[in-house]
Amino acid sequence: MHNAAPALTKTAIASVNCNDQPAACDDAKVYTVPTLKFTTGNGDLVPYKEALDASSVVKYIDRQSGSPVKSLTDQGYTDFAKSARVAVVAFLGPSDSPGHRENFNTVAERWRAHYSFGSVNALEEHSTEPSIAVYTEEEDQPVYYRGDFNVDDIETFLRDATTPLIQEFDPDTHAEAIEDGKPLAQIFFDKREERTGLVKSLMPLAKQYKDQVAFLTVYAPDYPATCKQMHLGTDIKRGFVIANPQGRAYPMSTTIFNANRVAKHVSAYLAGTLTPTIKSEPVPPQNTSQPFLTTLVGSTFDEFVYDKSRDVLVEFHVPWCQYCTDLQAVMNKLGSRYSKAGLSKQISIAAINVDANDVPIEIESYPSIRLYRAGTNEIVSFQGNFTEMLTEEQLDSFISKSGSHGVSVLNQDNAKPHDEL
Repeated sequence: MHNAAPALTKTAIASVNCNDQPAACDDAKVYTVPTLKFTTGNGDLVPYKEALDASSVVKYIDRQSGSPVKSLTDQGYTDFAKSARVAVVAFLGPSDSPGHRENFNTVAERWRAHYSFGSVNALEEHSTEPSIAVYTEEEDQPVYYRGDFNVDDIETFLRDATTPLIQEFDPDTHAEAIEDGKPLAQIFFDKREERTGLVKSLMPLAKQYKDQVAFLTVYAPDYPATCKQMHLGTDIKRGFVIANPQGRAYPMSTTIFNANRVAKHVSAYLAGTLTPTIKSEPVPPQNTSQPFLTTLVGSTFDEFVYDKSRDVLVEFHVPWCQYCTDLQAVMNKLGSRYSKAGLSKQISIAAINVDANDVPIEIESYPSIRLYRAGTNEIVSFQGNFTEMLTEEQLDSFISKSGSHGVSVLNQDNAKPHDEL
């Protein structure tokens, strides 16, 4: 940015040190550094996704002023299309309705911070109707729109056409992909400039399996915790892992990495011939001192927690957390109450050491408490604070209000009406 600043005399440039201002970076959804974001002062911060050299930044900022649509010739539009990460080009004949151009300009004004827009004052070759083409770095061929030139339809097309089959990993895209319910095929790499080539080589595979598997690229240096969770070293150069909808990892051998090897791994996963890699302690004997708190390990977690007949409360802990250890005694007492009340088939209470065992979700603080709801396995996070020891009443209230069964062993006023599962 220091090199770009002299050319950006009309643009305000600011920097935020995320170590000093973590709240500001959290609010702006900054997950890795350096990150550039752009705003026109309307409250929206648009992530800058193009090259991080000064000339690319200057070109991007220049694009935000003046007309949102660049006039192109019918010979020169291909150079324009190749010059941007995503280019949107309208082909409008001289006799087309002025409304077509007006509506395209409206869309371009709204989306100019995201994409490059251009228009050719001629119809595309072999076409008799106005059209819009979207060009991306990952695809060799553009995607065309030949429908009505109204703003809503063009924007709907634009959203679909610019959502790549192989997306870039960040916490937001990862959460959206998980919500979609498909297995996640994750492509790990350690040099930013390699991404485009990797995406192009694996795009045919992503197209082949687009209805069965979601594909993401992961820049390993930015996400070491994800590398570890997927059983890859933090110094990984290339890697490929499929995570099932529960988050279990199926890593591919890193000795060979090419499109054919990845295709075989995806095929084997979908055929059900692969087994997940799970770090796990040995299954422990029943804890006689806390018989109403089940101790889970990596190999027993899924079967116990995803039992849809029960609401399951789980404490995720580490050995050096004394609060976690003390809380387990409280949980055991509550479990004893459920047992005496005959509710053990509706509610189970468990704990797992995440330092020694894999769990299929990311845990960032200890203790963390999650409730897995009966019927759906939907995960509900406990949002209380841990400044003082939680009580049986607080945990019972959380289970009653958040669980599918809606029963309370300590306060019937907490119990809620619920449908049969």
